[in-house]
Amino acid sequence: MNCEPPLRLPTRQSAAHKGDFGRSMLVGGSRGMSGSIALSAIASLRVGAGLVTAVVPDRCLETVASFDPCIMTYPLPDDSQGRFALEASAVFSSVLPTAAAIGCGPGMTTCAGSIRMVERLLTWGRPCVLDADAINVLSLLEGMVWQERARARDHSAPLILTPHPGELARLTGVSARDRKTQISVASKLCDDHRLFMVVKGGPTVVVGPGGKHWQNSTGNPGMATAGSGDVLTGVLASFLSQGIAAWDAIRLGVWVHGLAGDLAAQQHGQAGMTAVEICGCLPQAVATTLG
Repeated sequence: MNCEPPLRLPTRQSAAHKGDFGRSMLVGGSRGMSGSIALSAIASLRVGAGLVTAVVPDRCLETVASFDPCIMTYPLPDDSQGRFALEASAVFSSVLPTAAAIGCGPGMTTCAGSIRMVERLLTWGRPCVLDADAINVLSLLEGMVWQERARARDHSAPLILTPHPGELARLTGVSARDRKTQISVASKLCDDHRLFMVVKGGPTVVVGPGGKHWQNSTGNPGMATAGSGDVLTGVLASFLSQGIAAWDAIRLGVWVHGLAGDLAAQQHGQAGMTAVEICGCLPQAVATTLG
């Protein structure tokens, strides 16, 4: 296990308050998939965000809130199947100013309401992480619309995609079995459209504009379990909300997530560990990064 992080977090000042450590917002969930966005929100808290809000379809609110009393929840209109309704994006716009960074996608499905939510975030002026179904939504948008909107974003509002191989295949057309080409195509997308991308796998690779390329040294096969990626979404949104620059936040987030997975494997074994255990080990992983 490599215990040297790519950068160090500053020591907190004694007079600090929760408003000093970022307002992270996690957007997603649907009936039957409330746990995914709850994991993201809990992970965001566990790595230091001062305030965390989970924005979910209305009928998911009580379920998500029950996972952790420290999570704030905000309901949006939902359809008959418990997914974001078409009118959800209009209400969503009213709460966007309260977030310093957003992670979107876990459990949200690719319904029409979700598509509108993602389209709204593509024009939002702050850091944004798109994962899971939010990435699948991009592959459904016509033409080059999402790339054009990504390219038009301000440098202070980076867009980060965190696809697993299947999601990246849908987005780019490159087979999930061809990892080398997937990384190459991801790098070109980042160069052409000023994106950052976490190409998940063993090992995970982070790429960014200007030829940026970094390979993670933490993590293990036990992390190939449901919810692990949702935890990463929350970690990244948290570090971005704390004001860490995108390239640093992404590398640190991936490293911390992997180390938490290594610690969970030590305690529970790779076969039996779940995303809950990964989430539980995040504080210990973050502690190793303090300057």
